[in-house]
Amino acid sequence: MTFNQILDSTQQLSEGELRELNLFICARLKERRSFDAALKRRTLAEGDKVSWTGRHGFTEGTIVRIKRKKAICSVGGFGRNWDVPLNMLTKVS
Repeated sequence: MTFNQILDSTQQLSEGELRELNLFICARLKERRSFDAALKRRTLAEGDKVSWTGRHGFTEGTIVRIKRKKAICSVGGFGRNWDVPLNMLTKVS
């Protein structure tokens, strides 16, 4: 079944079925994000130099602490720590 076929088939679902489908999809997304965060958590360590692109553009910093789904990163020029999602971080060599 293609993606467009799946989208077309949702036209025939009742409101209750759409809510159930939404809960299922949200649960799958949460599961995938948790898995991806666990993989990142194993590859990164405190003191690693990392980079990410966020609201303030490209930024580099150093990991101060790794939490469950985020890392606290120290950014030199700003003089404060930022809470960055693990999936946004890339290790800098």
